[in-house]
Amino acid sequence: MNRIDGTFKSLRHRNRTAFIPFISIGDPDLETSFEIAKTLIDNGADLIELGYPFSDPMADGKVIQRSYERAIKNRISINDAFDFIKRLKEYRDIPVIFFTYYNPVFVMGHGFSLGAAKAGIDGVLVVDLPPEESGELTKHTLKQNIYQIFLLAPTSGRKRMEYVLSFARGFVYYVSVTGVTGIRKAVSETVSEKVGAIKKISGIPVGVGFGISGKEQASEVKKYADAVIIGSKIIQFIENNIRDKSLMLRDISGFARSISSVL
Repeated sequence: MNRIDGTFKSLRHRNRTAFIPFISIGDPDLETSFEIAKTLIDNGADLIELGYPFSDPMADGKVIQRSYERAIKNRISINDAFDFIKRLKEYRDIPVIFFTYYNPVFVMGHGFSLGAAKAGIDGVLVVDLPPEESGELTKHTLKQNIYQIFLLAPTSGRKRMEYVLSFARGFVYYVSVTGVTGIRKAVSETVSEKVGAIKKISGIPVGVGFGISGKEQASEVKKYADAVIIGSKIIQFIENNIRDKSLMLRDISGFARSISSVL
């Protein structure tokens, strides 16, 4: 069993919703981001999504764009990222979702799935690789028991939902807004309806992300989703405290506990 399946099964038995935080590997530097990842795990993360810094992150808003810019300055290679994940899995073996754009994966070819497996990666979300173009990658990731995580959006009609869900493994990521990542004040009223439509088609867990920034929103999403995914709000704590690591970690730990407490 892939660890993603096992985690969702365990949470379902405990009537809990998964907390999936997102951070960029190497922001503000490699060792500090490692401390941040451990802090999130220690304070309630059930799975963790780790972004590989990319120069043209078209799906991401300004907060994550700046996060990638800081990480890129540290010259983080994909092998650095794999080593980072291997170390983190040795600290605590929770499911890791590797978030990336397709270019670095394409450049590595078959070596990507082999490196990901050695690192202990459980799922890969290649944000600009839709299911109909993912056959070459899927062929290799499935051999390594690595799931590809696919996206659905407010613009996805029923036929598109059915198609994407036929490929989905682990969970499907529902993008709660039409747009890029970022902090928003409220969850769209259409999200619960869309998640309900997804669940009528498939029994796969549904994670909701893009825009969730506080425990009130997390508590709302919990009513109909299986996972709450939060990135920009956590990364904002990094940016706000870039010169004060202890305050950065304190703010992140407190925020993570507050989210986990309502799930």
